[in-house]
Amino acid sequence: MEGLLTVLVGVCSALFLPNSIESAKFFTPSEKEHARFRLGEQSSSHERFDWAEVKRGVFNVQVWLTATAYFAILSGLYSFGLFLPTIINNGFAKDPNQTQLWTVIPYAVASVFTVAVALLSDRLNLRGPVMLCTLPVAIIGYGVISQTTNPKVQYGMTFLMATGMYATVPCILSWNSNNSAGHYKRATTSALQLAIANAGGFVASFVYPKSEGPYFHKSHSIMLGLLCAAWVL
Repeated sequence: MEGLLTVLVGVCSALFLPNSIESAKFFTPSEKEHARFRLGEQSSSHERFDWAEVKRGVFNVQVWLTATAYFAILSGLYSFGLFLPTIINNGFAKDPNQTQLWTVIPYAVASVFTVAVALLSDRLNLRGPVMLCTLPVAIIGYGVISQTTNPKVQYGMTFLMATGMYATVPCILSWNSNNSAGHYKRATTSALQLAIANAGGFVASFVYPKSEGPYFHKSHSIMLGLLCAAWVL
């Protein structure tokens, strides 16, 4: 049910969103020229599809490194979204309704920092170095929560976990696109990165079995290892 709106928006995008500046019927010729100038596409706006560009994207070492790193980060993000209520319900909240309300605050804090980091990254024109600073925030959070049994400390660490992981995502997505020249190579590397990374959902579903409860120390340690690997990659 939650996916229906996404499907609807996807269909509308396919029908109404122009594929290029040239196909945008709501632009006048002068507006199209100005749009090409702003995007720096004077020479590449009529680029033709070539399988060689797809090959360049697939065999790009950087895309495999960023895709694997993003896979590790998404494994953490998916597991965080799935099991945050379980973490909070472990002695910190008194009932399920209260648990759901407490889950809102880490996301709210993370959203502010994510936007701030994205703006800073654009201002500095840096992706990798920014990620090297944001990801350790989540690593610290998982490092502590994988050892502690104090419900209040566990809840406090969810703020670091959410902030560090979510703030890293815009950087790693744009980093890949920024370093893929040509429309079709960029499309290939973006699709490949997302296809590999979203497989992290499979990992997240099986890393937190009920047998590891109530503290899930082993599960948190696995996510800690994945995030450390993402930092290295």
